[in-house]
Amino acid sequence: MPKKDYYETLGVSRDATEKDIKKAYRKQAKQYHPDTYKGDKKEAEEKFKEISEAYEVLIDKEKRAKYDQIGSRVADEAFGPEGFNWSHFTHSQDVEDIFGSAIFNSFFRSTSRPGFAGSGGIFDTLFGSGEVIQKPVRGADIRLSLNITLEDAAMGTEKTIEVPMSRVCKTCGGSGTRSGKSRTCPYCNGTGQIRNVQSRRGSHVITAAVCPQCKGTGKSNLDLCSVCGGKGTVSKRTKVVLKIKKGIESGYEIRIPKAGRASESQIGGESGDLHVVLNVLPHPVFERRGADLYMKAPISFAQAALGGEIMVKTIDSKQVKVKIPAETQTDAKLRLRGLGMPRRGAKGRGYLYVAVVVKTPMNLTAQQKELLQQALVGA
Repeated sequence: MPKKDYYETLGVSRDATEKDIKKAYRKQAKQYHPDTYKGDKKEAEEKFKEISEAYEVLIDKEKRAKYDQIGSRVADEAFGPEGFNWSHFTHSQDVEDIFGSAIFNSFFRSTSRPGFAGSGGIFDTLFGSGEVIQKPVRGADIRLSLNITLEDAAMGTEKTIEVPMSRVCKTCGGSGTRSGKSRTCPYCNGTGQIRNVQSRRGSHVITAAVCPQCKGTGKSNLDLCSVCGGKGTVSKRTKVVLKIKKGIESGYEIRIPKAGRASESQIGGESGDLHVVLNVLPHPVFERRGADLYMKAPISFAQAALGGEIMVKTIDSKQVKVKIPAETQTDAKLRLRGLGMPRRGAKGRGYLYVAVVVKTPMNLTAQQKELLQQALVGA
């Protein structure tokens, strides 16, 4: 077997940039489009496979470097003794960019594995002259917001919520019919696809979309299920228990796999996910700044001047003693270690800062005022 020159196959030089390689592949991929290729369609398929093999190697930095060292032997390492096939192609997104997502998603993907497949060859699969390949469609995600208290965030808790979930209709088993029978969809003639071909300047532009009537199944219901109305799914409020970890902040998201909406495709597909975004409500006493908490505590004029002790209540309802130094001024912050918020994903807790507010004495008697004035003269 002759040695392959991938650079020659794509028509690029050995010092070609990634941009050059992509440009060359795009040009040749369009060249071997079966509606524009002048030769045999089978020949177009083989050419497309050759340039795709070259592209798979040269667009990958590691494979290209090895190819520059050992030449075509890299194919044996990358693709095995039987050579390149479409299961080895890892740049399907680039092909999608060239031909458009509608055609790609409708015809290009295989239900059994990512990449390219189909008994009729790549272009039979792509342009619909062979069998129609269907694939399951994943259900939609559900996104909710849940308010929790600062205490919940500090101590961790569990919350039970009810979520409106779509589930397979038990009456019809998801078929959407009472009898479970079906016939060919008259809207798409059983192909599952609605295709439109337009001629533009001598070339054909093909667009495709999943049939809105049969949702890609190629089949039409004979008699609709009276419970689900033919959808195959019913909405049911389901209780979900959320485990809220200590130390979470607003915006933290809890994801529960497969707790979202059921697939609406009649050929199945797994359910979507449930995403719950937590919102920590403002607290009447504590202000949160990261893992630290701030609060205000009133002290008497005498405590501020002479010092003393006060009791404060922490976020987890503990009573702690706080020492007030003599000559403390209003807004002075006293720092208490380990009494703030738990650090999510780490050990320890933040600080609790107590900002003292000195209360000025009110309703003093004349004698008290005189004594106070005598005490403060010259202070």
